[in-house]
Order: sequence, then structure tokens, then C-alpha cells
Amino acid sequence: MMLTDKQNKIVESLGYTSPCDFLFHFPHRYQFLEYKTRDTWKPGDVVVFSGFLASSFKTYRFGRNRSATNFEVNTNDEVIKVVIYNRSYLKESNYTQGITVTGQFSDGKVVARTITNKPLDDVLGIEPQYPLKSGIKNYEVIRLMKKTLSLCDVEDVIPREFRSGYKLISTQQALKWIHVPNTKEQLYQAQRTLKYDEFLKYQVSIALNKSDFEYGISKRFDNHVIETYQESLPFVLTEDQNIALHEILGDLKSNKRMNRLLQGDVGSGKTIVSFLSLIAAIEAGFQVAYMVPTEVLLYQHAASFAKLFPNIDYSVYSQNSENKVKILEDLKDGNCPLVFGTHALFQDDVHFNKLGFVLIDEQHRFGVLQRQKLVDKGDDVDLLMLSATPIPRTLANTLFYDLDISNITHYPSHRKESRTELISENSVRTLLPQMKAELSAGGQIYIVCAAIDEDERPGVKTVLGIHEQMQKLFPEYNTGILHGRMSGQDKQIMMTSFANHEIDILVSTTVIEVGLDVHNANMMIIYNAEQFGLATLHQLRGRIGRGEKGGLCYLLSKSESEESNNRLQALVQSHDGFELSMIDMRQRGYGDALGVRQSGLPQFLLGDIEKDIKIMEQAKKDAQRIVANSDNPDYIKILEHVKGQDYFKTI
Repeated sequence: MMLTDKQNKIVESLGYTSPCDFLFHFPHRYQFLEYKTRDTWKPGDVVVFSGFLASSFKTYRFGRNRSATNFEVNTNDEVIKVVIYNRSYLKESNYTQGITVTGQFSDGKVVARTITNKPLDDVLGIEPQYPLKSGIKNYEVIRLMKKTLSLCDVEDVIPREFRSGYKLISTQQALKWIHVPNTKEQLYQAQRTLKYDEFLKYQVSIALNKSDFEYGISKRFDNHVIETYQESLPFVLTEDQNIALHEILGDLKSNKRMNRLLQGDVGSGKTIVSFLSLIAAIEAGFQVAYMVPTEVLLYQHAASFAKLFPNIDYSVYSQNSENKVKILEDLKDGNCPLVFGTHALFQDDVHFNKLGFVLIDEQHRFGVLQRQKLVDKGDDVDLLMLSATPIPRTLANTLFYDLDISNITHYPSHRKESRTELISENSVRTLLPQMKAELSAGGQIYIVCAAIDEDERPGVKTVLGIHEQMQKLFPEYNTGILHGRMSGQDKQIMMTSFANHEIDILVSTTVIEVGLDVHNANMMIIYNAEQFGLATLHQLRGRIGRGEKGGLCYLLSKSESEESNNRLQALVQSHDGFELSMIDMRQRGYGDALGVRQSGLPQFLLGDIEKDIKIMEQAKKDAQRIVANSDNPDYIKILEHVKGQDYFKTI
């Protein structure tokens, strides 16, 4: 029995390469369909009942291709009014033997979700609700999942001693029960087994990674030289920054390879710590590669470094660099001590003479193999990764115990906290006086849109449209645009113009999320704020209030979704990057593919890194035992499986 062409398209559209992979498309919630008597129904309840039609189907059409079908059902000598939308094809003749309705009770009637001629007992039970995409129905995924379960035989990789010791069921049984549970106990056992399964694989990958960083090359440099550079700065480092710098310099001098995460919230001062540390590696005679995810951030880092340390030579390398041949020659010959670059740095044509230190900003934006390709361009290279999602140390020690972690928890003293307001309309109509005042006072404004033009994402405000509107509203001020379709050179020109205050209003996509550091720009307006995740909105907000003046961020949204409004209110109320990341993950679900770290955190298919911390900690202990006894035949399967899954690693 094979999948149909339509079913294969569903598998592909939901992001899976094979039917067996599709078994790991887990429900994000369950509908528990239990029979309740009519006198117990409360508004908002999901109810299931059966009976006989007490009226004909009466269909009313409205809008464009929409309809409402009203009918009545006699159940236990009581007539219940029902409405179901967009089912104009219903026929009474299909329900002469009875009808079963599932829907939500509201205003004295039931808004039906489904109706069927199956008996009530066949409908009651636990119904999985899956993450879907446009055009795919939940019942189609349910039907497809049952068929796929009969086609695939999934191998157990959890060692027998742990499976029996914790009374876990087989992976095959767990997959069946998570997709087709008959009881809550079956669902609990399935989730318990599969959570441990993914936590153990993750922790084994971390344990393997930790063993790869046992030995490194000690770098010798004079601490007084670094202190001299530090004293030349136009500001004083905070205590947190000094501690982090001391930890990194200690790693560079040790004979153990550095594998460190430098974490701190947006604007906490991670970049200057990374700059001072890379100078130490250069002083020790090694080459340094500093990789960033976007050209916007690339040019910003290069400009900031040049301003603070004008006597240190460096190159800037990306796919759009004009002097690529010369840069490649200098890197290979050792004539270039420092290179700032994008993804272009790990390409095959890039060779170093003596690469000793790699720094990766926004590290979660790079794939594991991409990061590894750059590190492998030198011998026993030290690695420093930077993240703007600060994770509490206790949790970080469980999730990333292969990494040493430096935390910057306090902002520089000159920074003021930005204020965020939610505007319940997708218009600047009510903000025009504030915008006028900001511009009149000599300030600059960021405006962020979810799309460049209407073709990219219909129904949202666009960069091109808002740019034209701003030119009409503020003709006496200069308005510029910035987006991903622009060439690297054009982006750099626009960023320089904005930094030099030749541009007053910059209308942009999220390309400014990381990179721009303009102290005079302290107002930000974000259209269609509901379209963005909290991590992205928090990063965007971090572009303002970077000088001595606090920023003001306006979130524009006319969304009526309670979930979207709760998410945006969380941003209004909190400036804690970790807290916002966790809220985002809870609301959006933990179901993103493991290893897709949009927030800097590993995102598991089932496990909740807060609620399931005990399972995670046990998996960590078991993983350390597995790696320490890798010659145990019972551990071979999981070790081989994990070694083939590079996305589990932190590097």
C-alpha cells in the first residue's frame, strides 16, 4: 500500500522528505471528545452529540463563495439549533439513520466543526490536532498518518538498559499512540518515551562534541597590550564585560580548545568584548575570522572596529566583495590578520595560512556544518560564539554543557531602557505628532515592514508603499529604503547615509534586525507587528536607545487574534530576551525542527525545556555514560544515529 500523489504532496509541503520522516510531525494539541449531557454545556465548550434531523438544511450564501447552513437536531427529546459554515453541499438523505455533530456551544446554539452519519461511539475519543499549512485539512493528516504508520517500521535506538529501566515503550508503539491514542494513559506513555528519545539523542551529541575540544593550541600574548587597547576606548567596560573578557583571554592562553558561548541581551556590549579578545589572538600571531549572518551586520562590525582600532588591518569578505581575489591571496599567504565575513568565509576557495580563532555572531543563524567548515580551515581552532538570547546559567549548563558560558547580564551605564507601545491599528495616523516632534528635534526614525512589495506578501504594508507615503507626509525630510534585494554596495551606501544623518527616515525590512548602530535613531515603528516572532521584534527594538537617550518602539497591529495580541503585550511588558524567547516558544509550540535555533535555544519536537527539565537532566547523565563507554555493543545504534545527525551539535 503506497501513498497517493496527493498524500506525497502533503508530506512534502509540511517539510518532510519521506513518509517515515512524516511520522515525526507530531500533533501540537489534542481534542478530547467526551460525551456531556445538555444541562452541563457551558458557552465555549466543545460538545459532541447525536440524534436525528428535526429540520431540513437551509443554506444562506454571503460574501465571496461563503455559506452558512442552519438545521436542527433532536437529541434526547430536545431540539438543538446548529450552524455549519461552507458546507452548502450537505444533503438530508445522507443522514436519515442519524447524525452526529461536533462543534462549539455558543449563544444557545452549536457552531459545528464536523458532522457525520457515524454513531456517537465512533466519534468520541482523542482527536489529534496537527500543525497545518494552507490548503491542508486536519482530517487529511489524520488519515495519512494512520496509513503511514502501517508502512514504516522505526528502529529503536534507546539502549535496552535505559528503555527497561525507565519502563519506556518501543519507538514504534510510541509513534502509534501519539498519533492514534485510545486513552490518556497511552498518550502519556507515548509522550514520555519520545521526549526521552529526543533528549537523549541531543545530549549524546553534546557529550560527543565536548570530547572533541579536549586539546588546543596555547596562544601567547602580552596582557598589557590588551589593557592598552581597552584604556583607549571612549567608554569603560562594565564588570560583566571585564569578567567575560578575562574568561575568554584565559581560554586563548590555555592548551585546551576554546568552545565558549558569550551571551547577553541586545545591546549589552558583547561586540566590544569580542573585539578585544580577537586582538589578543592577532598579537599571538594567529589569523582571526569573524563570521556574521548578514551584510548589514558585516559592514556595521567592520565600521565599528575601524573606528575603535584604526591601527589594526582587516579585510571585509562577502560574495559581493569587489577585491575577492586579493583578499583570498592575503588570507592564504598570511598577510591578512583579520577578516570579517558572511557565509562566503566557509566556501571551498577560502584558505588561511594560520587560522587560530573563529568568532561567530548570531551563531544560531548558521547551520552546524557551515560553522564546522570554517573551524576546520585551521588546526585546533579556538571558537567563540555570540548569542543575544541570554539563557539562565542553570538551564544553559544542562542544554549546552559542552560549552563554557560567559554572561553579560547588565547594560552599559549610558544605555536607557526603551519603551514599547502597542497601537491597535496598522496606521501611523495617531503617531504623526510624535514623528514630527522626533524629526524636528533632530532625531531619526526606523520604519519596519513585513514585505518589500505586494507581490511578496499580499495584505501587509510594504517597504515601497510606506516609503512613498512617508515622502508625501514628510516632504521636508529625506527618506530611504533598505531591503534584501538591494546589492551589497547599495545596502552599504544606504546604511552609511543613515549613520551620517543624511537620511532621516529609514523604511526597511528586518535586514536591520542585527547590525545597525545609530545612536541618533531612537524611534521605531513596526507595521503588521503580528507577522513577526517575539525574538525578531526584540532584536528589532534593540536597534533604538543605543545612545544616552531611551528609545520608543511602536507596534502597529489590527489583528484580532488573542494569541497575537498576547504575544505583542508580552513585548510591551518585558525587556528580558530569554523570557520573551520562552514565551514565543510556548505560544508557537516546541514543534519546529530540532536544531532550527531562531531564538538561540534548541527547539525540540515534544520536550519542553522548562517543564521536562528532570527528563533532560537524566538524559544528560545517561548520555555521558554512553559516550564514556562507547565500546558497549548496546550503545552502538544510538552513537551511529547521532553521529549522522549533525544538526544536534552546538558546533
